[in-house]
Amino acid sequence: MKFKKLVTKEEPIKGLTSYVIPTKVKDVVTISGSMLGGILYSDKENPKISSLVSAMLDKGTQKNSKYELSNKLESIGAEISFISSNRHINFTAHCLKPDLELVVELISEQLRSPIFPDDELDLLKKRMIGNLEISKDNTKKQSYINFIRKVYPNNHYNYRSTIEESIQSISLVTEKDLKSFHEKTFGLGSLNIAAAGDISNIQFQDFIKKYFDSWNDQNINSLDSAIPANNRTQAIENKNIDDKTSSDVYIGQSVDVTEDSDDYRNLMMGIYILGGNFSARLMQSVRDEEGLTYGIGSTITGCGYGTTGHWYTWGTFSPNLVEKGIRSTLSVIDKWFAKGVTERELAAKKTTLNGSFQVSLDTTSGLIDKILTNAEKGRNISYLDNYTNKINVLNKDEINRAIKTYLDPKKFITSIAGTKI
Repeated sequence: MKFKKLVTKEEPIKGLTSYVIPTKVKDVVTISGSMLGGILYSDKENPKISSLVSAMLDKGTQKNSKYELSNKLESIGAEISFISSNRHINFTAHCLKPDLELVVELISEQLRSPIFPDDELDLLKKRMIGNLEISKDNTKKQSYINFIRKVYPNNHYNYRSTIEESIQSISLVTEKDLKSFHEKTFGLGSLNIAAAGDISNIQFQDFIKKYFDSWNDQNINSLDSAIPANNRTQAIENKNIDDKTSSDVYIGQSVDVTEDSDDYRNLMMGIYILGGNFSARLMQSVRDEEGLTYGIGSTITGCGYGTTGHWYTWGTFSPNLVEKGIRSTLSVIDKWFAKGVTERELAAKKTTLNGSFQVSLDTTSGLIDKILTNAEKGRNISYLDNYTNKINVLNKDEINRAIKTYLDPKKFITSIAGTKI
């Protein structure tokens, strides 16, 4: 597939960019879009406002109640959903080709004129707080939050609130807060919409112009320049959660690299070889050979949009095997760090990553997810065409150099959550 040849990029309205890619899927269209205004754009005193606004967009508009919206979509077998990510307000929709205009109209209506009814907000807050109360017993979530809070200062874009802090933030949000955030944040300026399936670009542009024209411009502040992580240090965070049959462990540290850095892919590949899938070293050793864990893996994350991120190894262990599991995990990491990856491992993982990329393009959802993410990061569409080449040119020596350059096994944060034995 050649994205540059198949994707039609246009700016039908100033501040709105569309990406259309026809596929062989008959009679079905998938839409995905986003604009700046995610969690990082919430009021600094209350980081939950963006999430609540997104979750309330389908709860009624100036034209239709939530039941009327639901009935209209149900009658044509279509779906529309909204969510906030760290930086964006995101939406997705699935519909049949004859119903595309109605779905574009309803997306526009919910983005432009939600009403945020008080009774619906109260129900949503109760549900979100209830889910957070339940997550207090989630050992994986608790371990990760403690890990992140040790790696970053509280003004870093990758920092996380505690569950208790999130509950407090949600409880304080009012209808007035949502309306104020929506009025300021929603509008034209950074809006990207991608559509794939049985679709005519000309017709789609007509619908976009009809339902998004004359929308106000966004009025959002730009985010501050990248904030550094905390200085690396060796530390252990241990949170006891009673009556759990397993404990979750995160071991890792910050990395001074972004997705746009020359070494990012070298480091990503090295970490993928360590723990990226079932055939990676950690799974083969700690789980399959020693039988110490139910699951284990490694990844690098949080490095997008010019922000440096972190890498970690995660594992879940029976409480009586936590110490042994950590020792075994660190032993695999130490060997990987000291001796590096092999040509055989690299060749196998190149095949895996390139295969996964191709498989992700087999569905319209996967296809437009790639296109939209690429657009959000300000990349040319040709970046997607060059992905496999960027993987194929990686070499063992550069990967092993990057591992030693950016990682330091003497300064790991280890976070444990579960029942202490």
